[in-house]
Amino acid sequence: MSDDDALSLARSLQLQWFGKAHAERITEPVIEPLWSGLRVIAAAQRGQAILLDDGADVDAHPELIEALATVVDATATGVILDAYVTNQVATDDPGVYTGTTDIKVGAPIVGGLLGRGRRPRREELADDLGAELRSKTIDEDDPVNLVAVDLLWLDGEWLLETPLLERKRLLEAILPDDPLVRASVFIRPPIDRWVGSWRAQGFRGLAFKGANSRYRPGEVARDWATRPMPRR
Repeated sequence: MSDDDALSLARSLQLQWFGKAHAERITEPVIEPLWSGLRVIAAAQRGQAILLDDGADVDAHPELIEALATVVDATATGVILDAYVTNQVATDDPGVYTGTTDIKVGAPIVGGLLGRGRRPRREELADDLGAELRSKTIDEDDPVNLVAVDLLWLDGEWLLETPLLERKRLLEAILPDDPLVRASVFIRPPIDRWVGSWRAQGFRGLAFKGANSRYRPGEVARDWATRPMPRR
């Protein structure tokens, strides 16, 4: 296996998983909508691309594979991504503002929002399980996007030890807004003005990741967490 062969390297790579940390306790969080769909390792190089689900090729959406190969060819010599095959779309428009006018940056405003309208944990877990089961049942005829949430390898270099926020910024630079392949929108606290927009777009949760977090393939991240979408 060549050290600069993105497709071969991707086949031996595992995803990093969300932990059980409280979102409000994550230091300097990067926050994005929690995507539904099939989470995959995606790789592209020299006009070729693959999508991998637990090491197995995903062939159901060839249009995404072709688009990924084309986009990467135009911006880089090779990439490996953590991404979602999804039928959701998030705009970078914050839309309806739902918070107060007195906003302070940091954990208090995040914690305050997350504490609003919380249901019993048993109900949340049941809904989460149902959503997880539904998330992987995308029909072949459904219109889908490939949304990249992390950049793991770029042009022959591993980025696993690079802080997440830097990986995110590199990802934005190499994935221009394409109709089929794009980088996930992400924000830093405060989140108030974004919640209404993401909720209206159908997102049911938020992903919190430490801005300084590294990527540990196959491991559970202590500084990654998911939470239900705050209510109004």
